[in-house]
Amino acid sequence: MGSPVAVKAHMRMPFLLAALLLVAGTPARPAEITSPEFSAADLFQLSRIWTIDLVFSPAEWRTMTPRMDGPRGPGFLLGPDGGRNGFLAAQGLTFNWGHADLTIGGQSFKDVGVRFKGNGTFMEGSMRGKLSMKVHLTKYVKGRKLGGITEFNLANNITDAGWMNEELAYRLFRDAGAQAPRSAYAKVYVTVSGQSQRHYVGLYSLIEEVNDNFAQDRFHSKSGVLLKPVPPSLFSYLGEDWARYNQTYDPKTELTAAQKARIIAFCKIVTSGTDEEFAAKLPEYIDLDNFARFLAVDVWLSDFDGILNVGQNYYVWLSPTTGKMSFIAWDHDHSFGQMGRAPSAMTENFSIYQPWSRGNRFIERVFAVPAFRDLYLAKMKEFNRTIFLPERLHKQVDELAPVIRPAIAEESESAARRFDQVVADPPADEASFFSERLKTFVKARNLRVADQLEGKSQGDRFDR
Repeated sequence: MGSPVAVKAHMRMPFLLAALLLVAGTPARPAEITSPEFSAADLFQLSRIWTIDLVFSPAEWRTMTPRMDGPRGPGFLLGPDGGRNGFLAAQGLTFNWGHADLTIGGQSFKDVGVRFKGNGTFMEGSMRGKLSMKVHLTKYVKGRKLGGITEFNLANNITDAGWMNEELAYRLFRDAGAQAPRSAYAKVYVTVSGQSQRHYVGLYSLIEEVNDNFAQDRFHSKSGVLLKPVPPSLFSYLGEDWARYNQTYDPKTELTAAQKARIIAFCKIVTSGTDEEFAAKLPEYIDLDNFARFLAVDVWLSDFDGILNVGQNYYVWLSPTTGKMSFIAWDHDHSFGQMGRAPSAMTENFSIYQPWSRGNRFIERVFAVPAFRDLYLAKMKEFNRTIFLPERLHKQVDELAPVIRPAIAEESESAARRFDQVVADPPADEASFFSERLKTFVKARNLRVADQLEGKSQGDRFDR
């Protein structure tokens, strides 16, 4: 394939309504992609796999080659000033934008922007010749949209043997009334003109970008602030100069002086405010209903690659009207207890009462506020009896598996065999768990959370 491959709504739908819609049957037939009525809702249909062709010139393909020769960042997940964040970005890995021609579902766009993306998924994807990508329709030609969006992500699913962790996780967040991207699937083909013929790279997840279009759709405004923070402990006070916060909070939109001051003021309260002051001020700065819903799903999914542990993989929206911050789900390929070396027994019994790693002062202080803790536990109890039900999630796995399996098998028979293991029904002997089985985790997690809610267990914590 060439050198890069060689490089090794803010309106909430109540969950009960969502459940009823799922039971009601197949939604209305989506509009065709060439139709003026085609919308993002038509694009993000899990039951339909898109065909995407990307055509590059040899020079543009070389331009996109990821390089580990950029400036290093100042910290564990901090990239260089003004650049990407993430583990590899902090080591100096840079991704360059290239020009390509895009066709999706028969709709063509000339001269779009494409770059590679990822950290852990990049490391594994580079060895398999399948890298995640970001596609920007208006990078070089302004005014174009596809169903109302200008950017989307192609996630390689390298770290997700079931190919549906993010899809099911994002659906859970949305069903819980929290904010999360929409997603679909795409078979991706790459051509490098005069160098390599059209080549099937594999099945990707097609994921909505969290940007100003997302903000307008969910929060009905583009005047707020979108942040993508990476601190191990969110809202730590670093002084009065915003320059000390900017890279850590990675704003995706321009901030006013007042917005910068508001974030800094809350950081000061989190870091040094008394317990009484923190409890009183918390509802002024954080949308507690949103955060309770967001954390209830995040904790239940036992995703250790996010805000609860390493401190990355989520977005924050600062409302221009209320001044409150809401949380948006992102990058959940390790959800359903599938974070590398974490033992299955721990992920299934992960504590709902103390689900943060040591040193996470913000989360620790939030859980110490009775008003939030009671709200969060009420949501956890409600969701564990409804949207977290094993039979409901098992049904979603069974509906999605036959849709995507042929494209997985076309990519790799070994991937298809592993996929079959991951989405299979739990074994009769429940004592023998295969840690990646989706249905096994869902069934066990639902029971363990119920035990914790009934006072039979406090669950397993990071510090045990």
